[in-house]
Amino acid sequence: MILVSWLTGATALQWLSSLPPTANCNKLLTTLSESERLDCADHAARTGDPKAIKAALALVNAWGKDHPLHGRAMTLSNEWSRSLLGVARQEIDNGNLQKAIDYAKQVEPGSDIKPEADALIEQWQQNWEEGRDSLDRAKESIKKQDWTAASLEVRALVQLGDDYWQDRADQLLNDMAIERQAFQDLYQAQYIADAGQPKDYAEAIQLASKIDPKRLAKEEVQTKIEKWSASLLELSQEYQSTGQFDRAIEAAQSIPPDSSISDQATALIQLSNAQKVASSKGFVNYLHAWALADQINPDTPEYEKNKEKLATWEGEIQNAGQLQMAKLFANIDNVHLYQLAIDHAALVDPKQPQRIESQTLIAQWDQQINSYQDRQIIARARQFAARNTLLGFQAAIQEASKVGLNQPLRVEAQTLIAEWQGSLEIAEDQPILDQARSLAKTGKLEDAIKIATQIESDRELYKTAQDDIYAWKGEVEGVKDKPILQEAESLARAGRLSEAISVASQIGSDRVLYSEAQSRISEWAAARDAAYFASQRQQQARQEAVSENPPPAEAAAPPPEPYTEEPAPEQAPQTYPDDPQADLSRPVVEDAPQ
Repeated sequence: MILVSWLTGATALQWLSSLPPTANCNKLLTTLSESERLDCADHAARTGDPKAIKAALALVNAWGKDHPLHGRAMTLSNEWSRSLLGVARQEIDNGNLQKAIDYAKQVEPGSDIKPEADALIEQWQQNWEEGRDSLDRAKESIKKQDWTAASLEVRALVQLGDDYWQDRADQLLNDMAIERQAFQDLYQAQYIADAGQPKDYAEAIQLASKIDPKRLAKEEVQTKIEKWSASLLELSQEYQSTGQFDRAIEAAQSIPPDSSISDQATALIQLSNAQKVASSKGFVNYLHAWALADQINPDTPEYEKNKEKLATWEGEIQNAGQLQMAKLFANIDNVHLYQLAIDHAALVDPKQPQRIESQTLIAQWDQQINSYQDRQIIARARQFAARNTLLGFQAAIQEASKVGLNQPLRVEAQTLIAEWQGSLEIAEDQPILDQARSLAKTGKLEDAIKIATQIESDRELYKTAQDDIYAWKGEVEGVKDKPILQEAESLARAGRLSEAISVASQIGSDRVLYSEAQSRISEWAAARDAAYFASQRQQQARQEAVSENPPPAEAAAPPPEPYTEEPAPEQAPQTYPDDPQADLSRPVVEDAPQ
């Protein structure tokens, strides 16, 4: 016992001597007195370092009751024990229960602080057990969304009185708010999924997947996601079975990769892609579809369901290969290669869908063989016509005429002949039209008209020539008839309307200015009629005035003027059609007196 106490004291002194030096503590251990050692231990313990406190306690515990410094040592020991208990409280506040208990147990049994330390150890152990139970019950309540029960557990944690459990209570309140929001997000996702469309399930899964995996709602979240994924898979299978491959792929792609049915979703995507490609038919498409289908996991239900379809594609690939080879031969315009193409197409299985296509192609290639000679004729004729010359068109027409009646290419040949005949006529007549236009540009319009008239009515450029002739005639007639119309307008301005009408009537109905002349004649005739009727009204008014105011009886009447017959007025040419009834025809009137 004495040896142990001595060793303990020596160890404590060795540790204390390693502390930062004070006034006397930097001396060698063997040179310090016990009083100085006690002072150094006290100085070190007051730093609050648990190791220093434990070393100081070990130092004085080695001294017996009969030690001269026992009284002072016990006083300091109580202070150091209280400091050590403070360190234990810090550890419990940090959630380190075992460390706190270890520090509290180091309080010496004879210390005045020992009862308090034992009581704290018991309280901490009890609080720890109650606190953990409250936390567990709170988490269960949150899972059940029993927020009232969870709040009661928070209150229970606060009532434990420790800072550690107060912090846990605060954290629990924060977690409750986050958990409540997580459940609200889950409810929102469920509301969206209730619409029952693929896009709704996809949106619901996306929203629910954003919920923190650490949240207590995650278990229910995963259950919901699995349920919605199963609904998406059912819709995808329905779309795939009805040929809606794009919609099937879109629905299956919305299933999360960590879902329990992700393998089925992947298989369904691969199968739908394969069917989509195969629906376009053709050898290359069938090969592509087969390659896609070959990637499907054979352990999935989708593979088992579509075994027969995959076998069908294999047969279609073989038949499509025969057709593809036949088409390659038929791409070259050769009688022998057409026959090879027919031989390959005939190998298509009658039970395969390509059988109809193969028979159609065989019929076409038979026709190509029968029309081979005529196609050579038409090809040569096209080469002649491509020269775009008179001789080229003549040679093309002559060559195409070799296609006989009742031949498959007879209509095509005759159509080309008609086309080239028109081109030939244009080539022959264009120089004539060009010559006429050159004359017209120099003002020799009548010569231009004579030249252009050489193009006959059954020729390709006849209409073009007639349009030019009409325009040139208009210019010629305009030069001749314009002075006549100007003379008539001059007479009309002088008030000699009848003469103006007579002059303008010289422009015949086949002349360019005829319409303009007739318009002027109508205007002048209307003006002349208006003037005549105005004169008649004035004369009638004078006669009525004389009859109402006769001269006096006494007044001698003037001798009557000799009667002379008034010459008939000169008649203007009639410029409007006669009335249907001859007796209602409009009268012709003379010019009004000036």
